[in-house]
Amino acid sequence: MNKKQNGTAPEHIINEFDEELRNEMNEIWLLAGSTAPDVQDISPIEVENGLNALNTRLEISGDYIPAGDKIAGWIQNYSRVLVAAVALITLTTFFIFVPRTAVVPYGEMATLDLPDGSFIEMNSGSTVRYSRFYRFINRTIELNGEAFFTVADHGHPFIVKANGVSVEVTGTRFNVQSWADDPAGETIVSVEKGGVLFYPIEKRDQMVTLTAGESSRWNPQQLQPTAPETSNVEDATAWREFRFVFRNQALGSILRDLERRFNITIELEAHGVENSPLTAYYSQQVQLESVLDDICTVKGLRYTRTTTGYRIYRQVD
Repeated sequence: MNKKQNGTAPEHIINEFDEELRNEMNEIWLLAGSTAPDVQDISPIEVENGLNALNTRLEISGDYIPAGDKIAGWIQNYSRVLVAAVALITLTTFFIFVPRTAVVPYGEMATLDLPDGSFIEMNSGSTVRYSRFYRFINRTIELNGEAFFTVADHGHPFIVKANGVSVEVTGTRFNVQSWADDPAGETIVSVEKGGVLFYPIEKRDQMVTLTAGESSRWNPQQLQPTAPETSNVEDATAWREFRFVFRNQALGSILRDLERRFNITIELEAHGVENSPLTAYYSQQVQLESVLDDICTVKGLRYTRTTTGYRIYRQVD
């Protein structure tokens, strides 16, 4: 015989639950009785056993913690560990992949000591980068600007990468001039002592070998650096003594050198002369306006002071 559940839940079952849950269990019992389909009679013992099994599976007891609370508690307990782990990973990544960088401001010069005993004298406005694993894995330096290198002997070759070219040595003294903003994109290498290999990056077969007293040039339009030629290295490194030596150098390039050395802006408002070559030699330190006087005299120009530096222009009759 079939029948539907009616009335409240049996008292011996309700008493199995905490007091605050008993009213809710009665409502559930009544709702189930009003909606459940006809079923065969179930004994009170079977009902009790079923509810006890459900009670166990749902962990409805004094020790029960809802899943959301468990997650929140886990996060709270381990948040400090997680933060520390993330910080450690970030720091390790920074240490491995971010190179050391040295930047010399305009108007200043600096010397950078390297871990292997080598050192670099850097001209105004120059930037040098190298790996935090320098000496252990390789001795590769990235340069934008001008620097004089004194390289210590070591098992790993010392390599300078500068705007498309490489200079490779084992132990020597040499100068590299290579500015990313140079109009001609030219790199000049001059060797004072020892020898270097000079070649376009990834084209080592196009190398030239330079020895003491020789120099070579390269720009992106060349397949190979120029053949070694005898040069006065003291002229190439005059900047180390705060002197200026220009040998057939483009006027625009000279003005950029002056801007970096004196940390000032020079505007050239004379179209067509920026690539005009100029040769000048100063045997001692000189003031900026003395150099500007000479440039304007030779090129038929004039200059005037501005709020940010100087302006060079053509004289109009």
